[in-house]
Amino acid sequence: MFGWVTLHVAALLLVAALFGGMLMFMAVFTPLVFRSLPAAAAGALLRDVFPVYYRVCGILALLAALPLVPAHAYPAEIAVLIAAAAGFVLANRVLRPALNRAREEGRNPAFRRLHRLSVTLHLAQFVAVAAVLIRLAQ
Repeated sequence: MFGWVTLHVAALLLVAALFGGMLMFMAVFTPLVFRSLPAAAAGALLRDVFPVYYRVCGILALLAALPLVPAHAYPAEIAVLIAAAAGFVLANRVLRPALNRAREEGRNPAFRRLHRLSVTLHLAQFVAVAAVLIRLAQ
């Protein structure tokens, strides 16, 4: 009945979930929050959401890499997923606290610079996860 469930399919589904979650967050959720709430409330909500988002995405990236290990056929994809997971840890443990401090202390230039870095990291992760998704779907 479930003969189609292979490690490859499991990895593909996990990568698709990660990609879909990232796309939904950056293309739908975040813009909707800023359109629907006053700026201060939107920022406060996102400060609460980001730690959970980063943890979930990091775990999904690692879980997606695990089924690929036994096949020994996807070393680049495994490396990309592990790097993406490390990027989520970096964003959560280093960038997010630094962004919050800069905002709280009113250091707007530092905040803008850190925010650009955070967005660039997230876009790089998104493109990398998309590449893995395409590779696994072939």
